[in-house]
Amino acid sequence: MKIPGHHKWLVTPQKAVAIQRLLQKRINTSSYSGRLRYIAGADVSFSRQIGRAYGAVCILSFPDLEVVEQRTATLPLRFPYVPGLLTFREGPVLLKCFKRVQTVPDVVLFDGQGILHPRRMGIAAHLGILLDIPAIGCAKSRLFGSFNVPDNARGSYEYVRDKNNEICGVCLRTRENIKPVFISTGNKISLLQAIDIVLQCAPRYRIPQPVRCAHRLAQMKKLSL
Repeated sequence: MKIPGHHKWLVTPQKAVAIQRLLQKRINTSSYSGRLRYIAGADVSFSRQIGRAYGAVCILSFPDLEVVEQRTATLPLRFPYVPGLLTFREGPVLLKCFKRVQTVPDVVLFDGQGILHPRRMGIAAHLGILLDIPAIGCAKSRLFGSFNVPDNARGSYEYVRDKNNEICGVCLRTRENIKPVFISTGNKISLLQAIDIVLQCAPRYRIPQPVRCAHRLAQMKKLSL
């Protein structure tokens, strides 16, 4: 898979913020009009003891959610932990995974935020732009914004808004009696489409199947070394 965009990753936190602000101008939240055949999940596991990042990308067929391709990569962990700049820790190893992908996905689900981020530049937005691909952020916890807790029924959601009352994403219930997830547009897809895709990819569990698959694969890669 070709990676259309690039920038330096080994930068200071101040430069990283500047890169985010520059990329933010390129976010596209218009509706995706293509055919959905393949959906990817992307996740990273870390070993802080030895300073390594283990990336994984799983490509699943849609809508049957069968695994058709899996790719992993390992890189040294070179960027410090800074809230709001996690893409600078996870991005390089995930791009290395995507470079190895043969089955180009139509949409990518990232374990992290999209525009539901103080600078609208979570990992799904950041890598969605660099990959020039529709991308969705699916996070387990809130990073930013205010919201009401959604009803308990599967598919219920409440908008997450910034201090100016602008909608940045949703708090979505993918299962009854289970904590909700936080969904936001990354790039080249609308919020309503993102909600629909996440629900279709999470028929049984809280986390969508492509992201679950990538998480397991990243953990396996970490434990195998």
